[in-house]
Amino acid sequence: MPRTKGTRGDGSPTSDLVAIVDLGSTAVRFLLAQIRPRSGFRVLAQDRVPTRLGGGAPGTLPRRAIDRTLRAVHRFFARHSPQGQGPRIVAIATSAVRDARNRERLLDPLRRNEGIEVQVLSGRDEARFGVVAALESLPFTKGVVVDLGGASLQLSRVRRRRVVSSASLPLGAVRTTRLYLRRDPPTPRELRVLRTDIRTLLQDALPPADRGEMLIGLGGTVRTLGSMHLRANPGERKHRHGLVLHQSDVTAIRERLESLSSRGRRRIRGLKAERADIILAGAMVIEDVMISGGYLSLMICTRGVRDGVLLHEASRSRAALSPK
Repeated sequence: MPRTKGTRGDGSPTSDLVAIVDLGSTAVRFLLAQIRPRSGFRVLAQDRVPTRLGGGAPGTLPRRAIDRTLRAVHRFFARHSPQGQGPRIVAIATSAVRDARNRERLLDPLRRNEGIEVQVLSGRDEARFGVVAALESLPFTKGVVVDLGGASLQLSRVRRRRVVSSASLPLGAVRTTRLYLRRDPPTPRELRVLRTDIRTLLQDALPPADRGEMLIGLGGTVRTLGSMHLRANPGERKHRHGLVLHQSDVTAIRERLESLSSRGRRRIRGLKAERADIILAGAMVIEDVMISGGYLSLMICTRGVRDGVLLHEASRSRAALSPK
């Protein structure tokens, strides 16, 4: 789909219509925005479609998830580009696609049928875009950003608003559920094995908490923990963005989840049914990050990788207009 950009009488650009497509491990997310090089951007539309690309055997994208993703992408652009004159498309894929041996079964049809070339992000780039979104929307300059997706966990240490170290671990909520929690509800042994492996993987990758350092959490699991906490504590505040959860809050949620089947979890306020099967493993990962690193609190960021990509595109547009 061709790029569309308006121009002034002198030929300089007025705006840039851009669509961000984020092929995540749990869902595909869309964001349509008008970038105004001299005044930021305006979000015109957003959408999210559950796909579970990260729900297959290790190194494999499930056929049904591929089909759901292809249909979702086609529907979004049919709706927002009915005459084929659509926005400039920036499509990215994260851990599930990055690790899949059969990823061309998804990427080739997108290229051939939709004209979309997908950039498969490295773990470092995935983490970097999440950090950009967090720094832009929350007041911190020093801390560790933890981004938990469906297939991977990204850890990024930030100093003076710059990433000084990063790590990507195979601890996503979908992946760990599939590999470790086979019973419903899980057995005590399954929970012990998962916890042991989480701590082993975190041992060399997670920097210990430093004085004045914040833990910033991104991703669907973190947002869901925030929703569950707010619904259980009405009147505390309205919005998840910037909400601070203490280690004891996360432990209390995890303990409640452990005793329930997926069906029972669906009755918990603040928990979407589509996450009922994976939220326990995700909560265990977040809890162990806090315990292992010595972080007593977690600040929730509701922004994510696609927001970081949009900020990057807006920055590029401004740079293009700057005097050489």
